[in-house]
Amino acid sequence: MKNKYFQVIVVLLIVILLMIGCGGKKKNQPVPKDPAVLYDQGTVLFNNGKYKEAIEVFTRLKEYFPSDEFYAPKADLRIADCFFFRKEYPEAGIRYLEFKKQYPFHPDLPYVEYQVGLCHYRQVLSKDRDQKATEKALTAFQNVVANYPDSIFAQKAQEKIVFCRRRLAENDLYVAHFYLRKRKYSAVEKRASSVLEKYPASGVDDQALYYLGFALHKQEKDAEALTPLTLLVEDYPHSPYAKPGERLLASLKEQGVVAASPVGEEVVMRESMPLEEVGKSLPFRITAQNKQDILEKNAILYTGDVIALGEETRIRSDSLLLTRDADNVPIEMVVRDQVAVSREGDEFFCTTAVWSPTQKTLVMTGDAKKRGIGVWIRGDEIILHLDTGKVEIKGERIEDMLEE
Repeated sequence: MKNKYFQVIVVLLIVILLMIGCGGKKKNQPVPKDPAVLYDQGTVLFNNGKYKEAIEVFTRLKEYFPSDEFYAPKADLRIADCFFFRKEYPEAGIRYLEFKKQYPFHPDLPYVEYQVGLCHYRQVLSKDRDQKATEKALTAFQNVVANYPDSIFAQKAQEKIVFCRRRLAENDLYVAHFYLRKRKYSAVEKRASSVLEKYPASGVDDQALYYLGFALHKQEKDAEALTPLTLLVEDYPHSPYAKPGERLLASLKEQGVVAASPVGEEVVMRESMPLEEVGKSLPFRITAQNKQDILEKNAILYTGDVIALGEETRIRSDSLLLTRDADNVPIEMVVRDQVAVSREGDEFFCTTAVWSPTQKTLVMTGDAKKRGIGVWIRGDEIILHLDTGKVEIKGERIEDMLEE
């Protein structure tokens, strides 16, 4: 019996030693000299659908070669892709957004922006549920179309925009139908008008026109009801809402009701544009997720993924304040929070940048730096002359990127 126990103990010790030896070998793997080796390994795993293993390899690449300007960004992007294909959309969305902030001028940015929208798109719920994901997807896809109109992703985004606009319109009409059953006709009018204003040609205009006309009629606004009902009957004769709309319209006409506005005039069917052009005298086209008028300063505040696009200069930030004079001519543009500027291959980063139309300069302060080859060129103030492209760096100093 003692011999048997001794043999068992010996075997266990051998197994433990082997496990320790294998683990030690794994931990002491030599660092590859070329990041391409790891990238290729991760890509093979990714293409074979082994996303968890691919994430591990791409993460090792980032650990071994954090400053590699070619493979480090690619590894970050592939990690985000792995989470996306694992259907972990919230995590993938965070990774894509981090990529945007870390590499604001990367050539794959059109793809990244599209993927941000797609992460929200894959989380869209039915029309009777909350539509925050749909709103975020719509904004992201509209940004792709506005900022990268010539890319293949703009075409793909446009197709998704059609769906998002319809889903948001359907949600508004779902709520309108609820109010209709409760006989809250003022709320029905508001929802139907909102659909026609924000989402024209969304595929549910006929329903919105009928709800609007019916709600106005119930509020004894028959003169106003005549216009949407006429548009419904004339433009959507095969709609299931056309017949009840036609009956109501005929009844109003028999009573001698006259339209409050010409029938040929469209009913508040302007498309709400998220991205706007601000003044011919402004050399930038500004786009953002949010826009707010600051009346007391005669200014416009843009927030959320702000992009100011000029002929040769591109600015990204979290917020932008555009101040105008009494004639609405831009007099100053202040860009703040994670500012990234690109001009003819040069990349600049800072916390605040001020554009002056008279000086034709962009003055960058607050941890201002220019990307060099493996180094940061820092300055107390960096001045970019937009007319000539000349760069002035005050208090210039060189810092190795690895020291950060």
